[in-house]
Amino acid sequence: MNDLVKPMPAITRRKAIASLGIFGASTALAGCDATEGKHFSARANVEKLNADGKPSHVRQWSYVNLDSEAVAADAYRIYPDGGCMYAVFGSVIRALAKRVGEPFISFPFEMMRYGDGGVGGWGSLCGVVNGAAALIGLFQNEISKTRRENLAAELCFWYERTALPQFQPAKAEWADEAEPSIADSILCHVSVSRWCKATGCEASGMEKKERCRRLSADGAKKIVEILNANLSGLLPNTMLLPEVKTCADCHGPMELNDSHGKMDCRSCHEFSAPHPSLMRE
Repeated sequence: MNDLVKPMPAITRRKAIASLGIFGASTALAGCDATEGKHFSARANVEKLNADGKPSHVRQWSYVNLDSEAVAADAYRIYPDGGCMYAVFGSVIRALAKRVGEPFISFPFEMMRYGDGGVGGWGSLCGVVNGAAALIGLFQNEISKTRRENLAAELCFWYERTALPQFQPAKAEWADEAEPSIADSILCHVSVSRWCKATGCEASGMEKKERCRRLSADGAKKIVEILNANLSGLLPNTMLLPEVKTCADCHGPMELNDSHGKMDCRSCHEFSAPHPSLMRE
């Protein structure tokens, strides 16, 4: 054998696997930057073994108290990157990534861009409500749905009945002012139409874009306030409009049983006076 050609050292199966493990760990960590929210591979639920050898999962998707004002400002800042749902959901996840680290650093919140314009521009559920409700589902995911629905009820009632937007950016980006209005609905097309009617602005104008951007900041602030209160054990406000309760009493499961929902009925229905009476044989 040529002296210049030396035989390769024997590599055992154990050494090969160990080297792959080191390579995998270095690859996963390469290029990550927690402060900028860049993503790398990480498991949300860390698998461990119980005393009896069976796998268990340690819960890591846990909410911690956040500064609602700071989150709102961040929602306003990132809105141009993905719209209303992206801004509301993403601002909270970004804040948690800074406070907690993983698994929030790795959350692909870019997926929430689909909610822009009421789900891909269809004008259905407003992305502010959609994104905030998704956070409720993430952190209040127990099988019993009562608490989760109560938190969602507080969110939706706030959106329907509050004159929005209220957020005042340090520096307005697209319009100097964004006059508030009451949406009377959680639907994007109703919310925008009511705002346009109240302000005289166009739905495709920069004033409307500024309005939705500030509204996203309002939504981010509100959901943080709701989650902070929930973390403290405070009960959510589950109020329904008296008009909605009246409709539900008649059209709910105890009477006609032909309708379902808690939204303000008047946002979609116009009623004659007097309202048609319930006819029975």
